[in-house]
Parts: sequence; C-alpha cells; structure tokens
Amino acid sequence: MKKEDFLNLRAWFQNYVRSFYSEDTFISQNVLLKEDHSIRVCENASMIAISEGMDEENYYLALTIALLHDIGRFEQISKYRTFNDRRSENHALLGVKILKSEGILAFVSPEEQEIILTAIQNHNLRNISAELDGKTLVHARLIRDADKLDIYKILDDYYVTKTKSPNPAIDHGLPDVPVYSQHLIQDIFNNRIASTDGLNSCNDMNLTRLAWLFDLNFTETFRLVKEGGYIEKIIKSLPQNSEIDAVRVHLIKYMDSRLENT
Repeated sequence: MKKEDFLNLRAWFQNYVRSFYSEDTFISQNVLLKEDHSIRVCENASMIAISEGMDEENYYLALTIALLHDIGRFEQISKYRTFNDRRSENHALLGVKILKSEGILAFVSPEEQEIILTAIQNHNLRNISAELDGKTLVHARLIRDADKLDIYKILDDYYVTKTKSPNPAIDHGLPDVPVYSQHLIQDIFNNRIASTDGLNSCNDMNLTRLAWLFDLNFTETFRLVKEGGYIEKIIKSLPQNSEIDAVRVHLIKYMDSRLENT
C-alpha cells in the first residue's frame, strides 16, 4: 500500500460519508461521531505503527484499515438508528459487504485486499480469530488497539456532556441505573475479555470496556491509555464502592505490569 493509494481511499471515504449527512439531528450527530472517530483511529494506528517500526507499505495498510474499519456504521445508524449490532446487524460484516459492492479496493493487490477485509471483519469480535497469522494477525491486532483507544476517548468526552446531552447510540439503548452485573466483575478479576451478551445497564457496558485492557496488544497502546487516564475516568462513571475500587487497583496494576515488561 502506497501513500497515494491511501489518499485516494481517503477521498472516497469523505465522499461516501457525506452521502449520509442528514437534517435529522440524531442521524447527523452520530454520522459525524463516526466520521471523526475513523479519522482519530487513523491517528492512533499511525502512532502504533510508527512505534512498531513498520515499513511504508505496512504503515499505509494500517491507516487504510483504520480509515475503513467502521464504514458499515454509517448505513447502520441511518437505517436502524442504533450502533447496537444485536438490534440491527453486525457493522463489521456490513462494512465488508459495502467495500466489496463499491469495488473501492479493486486497485489493491489480492493479498492486501484480504488483509484489509479480514482485519475489518475481526475488529469487533470478542476474541480475534485463531486462524489468523503473520501480517494479517499484526494488522488485525493493530486496528483493535487503535479502535479501542479512541472509544476510550469518546467515552471520556461523553461523560462531560452526558447529563445535558445523552446519546442513546453511545449508551446502546441501555438504562443508566446504579447497578452492575457480578459476572463482569469476575471477568475483570480473572483478566478475561468480558462478553457483551446480556448487558443490563450502562455500568455493565462500561465494565466490558474496562476489560478491553486484557485484549490490548502493543506497548504504545498501553502507554496512551495510561497517558489519557482512561481507566480511572471510566471507573469514576461507575458506582463508587470498595468493589469498584478493587477493580481500579487490579486494572492499574495489570497495565503497569505490561508497561514494565517491555
């Protein structure tokens, strides 16, 4: 993948997203949310790729995957008025279908097409496919890190405005009540990626996001999570008690250990 190829895809992306601009305030708000998210995920992918010493070909391949990873979100929010895959359809698979139907990757080599589509298809899975290896695995891991990193930032920004401007799309339609599920707490204490099945509240969703820490792959990602103070900020959104404080201590200890061992 060359710089020129990426720039051509970025121009296509901008035109494609504009086709979803709407006078509907809810749709417009969330199209812009995902457009900005995609751009910032590119920036995150750039930082991670540089930290890993990637060559130019893989650098722009990583940026391409980052740019296109959520391409299915625009049709999803416009058609279903939600980002909840269970209430609509899997946005990653929808994105792969859109990219194939648009034919936008026709100029890319078959190998790079396969890497791009496979990484996008895997970016939102609870666990990455065990069948991936080599370059495909590296890029699948990189987009998962870059994506999670920006979602942490989105949540950080949202906590500031949520009281005055709640966005059901970010909350996935879950009730904002002062309860949480014990099995998610146990997932965290056992260093497990938490399942999003059967979530009952915004607190449950935020616990699954805290458990993303166990799915991060690159030192640069851990460094940026720590620098942003994202774990502590999500913790502050939860009920404040000794159990949640123990979760905070456990997560910070895990993050610090990953940074110390590099």
